Formats: sequence, C-alpha cells, structure tokens
Amino acid sequence: MKLFINTGGKGTRLYPLTKDIPKPMVNICGKPILHYLVDWAKNNNIKEIIMMNGYKAEKVIEYFKDGKEFEIDIKHSNEPQPLGSGGAIKFAKNYIDETFVYISGDLLCDIDLKKIIKFHKENKGDMTITLFQTDHPHDSDIIKIDKNNKVIKFISKHDNHAGAGNLSNSGLCIIEPKIIELMDKEIFTFETEIYPKAIEKNLRILGYVTNEFIEDMGTPERFKKCEEYFKSK
Repeated sequence: MKLFINTGGKGTRLYPLTKDIPKPMVNICGKPILHYLVDWAKNNNIKEIIMMNGYKAEKVIEYFKDGKEFEIDIKHSNEPQPLGSGGAIKFAKNYIDETFVYISGDLLCDIDLKKIIKFHKENKGDMTITLFQTDHPHDSDIIKIDKNNKVIKFISKHDNHAGAGNLSNSGLCIIEPKIIELMDKEIFTFETEIYPKAIEKNLRILGYVTNEFIEDMGTPERFKKCEEYFKSK
C-alpha cells in the first residue's frame, strides 16, 4: 500500500524554525519530522511513499531523493502553486491505483497502521479517518460517529462546537480511489471539502478511535509535547 504525505506546509506559527524549510522538515531530537514518518511507514509495511511537496519543495527532495538511502521507494509530486491539502492529493492522482494511506506531514505518529488497515478492510470502508480524544476541541476539526463507527457529522474548527464532543480528526486516513471522484476543484482543503461531501453521499466513512500517540507539531506548545515524547522513548 502507498503512503501519500502532505509535505507542503509553511509552518508560520513555528517561525523562525521554519524560516528556510517547510514545516515537515523541522528537526526534533536530531532529525526532521518527515524522517520519523518515513521510519514509521517502513515499520508498518509501506513499500512506497509519495511526498506531495509545495513550499520549498527542493528541501524535501534534496534530503530524501528517491528513498534509496532510507530503503524505501520515494516519489515526489511537486505542486505548481499552493493547492491546499485536497488539491495536492488530486494533483498526485496519477499515483493512485488502489487503496492508499494519507497523512499530514506535520504529524508525529506512533500508531499501529496495520490495525487501521485491517479495520478499514473488515468494515468495507470507503474512507477510514483516524480519531483521537483531543484536549483542545475548540480549535480542532471534530468528527461525530454512531455506534457502528460510521461518521455522521463533520464539524470544522471554524464552526460552532456546542455538543460536538471531542473526537478530533488526526490527519491520518485510509482512502479508496473512489473518493478522488468527489474532488471537483483544483484548490481546496481535503477535510472541509471532502468529508461533508462523502457524508452527504452516504459513502461508508468510518472513524477509527485510538489512544496511540499522534500529534501535530504546528504550534510551539505541541512541538514541545512531541519533543518530550521522543526524548522519553
């Protein structure tokens, strides 16, 4: 199975750490965030990675090249202009030929991906979204699921969160190629555009709830949390 990593973030909230590099190339404990994701992919039997590069793409390409040094096949899809998280996936659609994994490049992740893939296949999902209980739901995208783990509502971080709960979208999904058919724009945000559309069309969008470690490092506070986690390992 292929892993698509969105590597194009600017990381303005982490400036000056991101002065000359894209956000996923910020170092934690001696190596870039993105390097940890490559290691995680290898440990979970991923054989090919597509890095969807944007801001300062040359920094990602220069570090990872074709993946030989990392013992995994790496390809680069370089967006011609900022396309948003969804536009980057659509732009890379020529690499999509089967069920694939998508993850945001600013995540530090210690999740057993094999279990999520198994859950996705056994429950015949069109898309499985990995969820976790967040302690900051007010500024997070929140997902509501029913008793059968089917996603019934998406609440954007910009929407009213009254009664929404605290199950947050983690930025890690298992996706069937049919989801690409919902992408009718060139520039868009994956979650806010595709999740509501998929729910409206009654596709099998599932939520996989986990308490394993997955954290974005997009703010100084969360960056410190990620740093402390890896120092403790």
